[in-house]
Amino acid sequence: MKTKKKILKIGVFFLIYILISAHSPWGQYLAYRAQHLLIMSTREDIPTYPFSKILVGAINEVLPEASARPARARTFKRVQSLFSTNQMPLVLLSKENAKALIKGEGPFKKYGSANALVIYFFDDLVLLAQPKFPNRFAWLLTNAIQEAESKLPGATSPFEVEKIIEIHPGTLMFLNNEKIPELK
Repeated sequence: MKTKKKILKIGVFFLIYILISAHSPWGQYLAYRAQHLLIMSTREDIPTYPFSKILVGAINEVLPEASARPARARTFKRVQSLFSTNQMPLVLLSKENAKALIKGEGPFKKYGSANALVIYFFDDLVLLAQPKFPNRFAWLLTNAIQEAESKLPGATSPFEVEKIIEIHPGTLMFLNNEKIPELK
């Protein structure tokens, strides 16, 4: 009986300690996001998550230092929130949903618009980046995608697709055969 009370007291003490110290895993999330190239998709845009896993595998073969990982948001609301606050710099969406994100329409109507630039197209899917995504990283990512194009179904340069969204400057630099930009 004393052992149970002792264990309960230790458990309560530990819980109070955590609450008082205000310890949260937030710092760990930030560190994880800084160490990995996260490509966000959403459950609500069904083909995006399976393709994000293929895309991440191809990127990691060409550019292992990117340490790319798929990240899946539950809802369009979460996608808009994470992307518009630059917590997730890359998102993979269907073309219709990508346009809706930028215009704040369709599934994003309640949440507002978000600025985004194209990195690459994959049939009906588009990889978007935050405008703050460094040109150097966009250049490296575009290079990795082009080197792995044979493993990426429907991979299409933004130059070959009707311009529906602005192209990221780093991607443009790569596609125009310009040298890799410096990291600012």
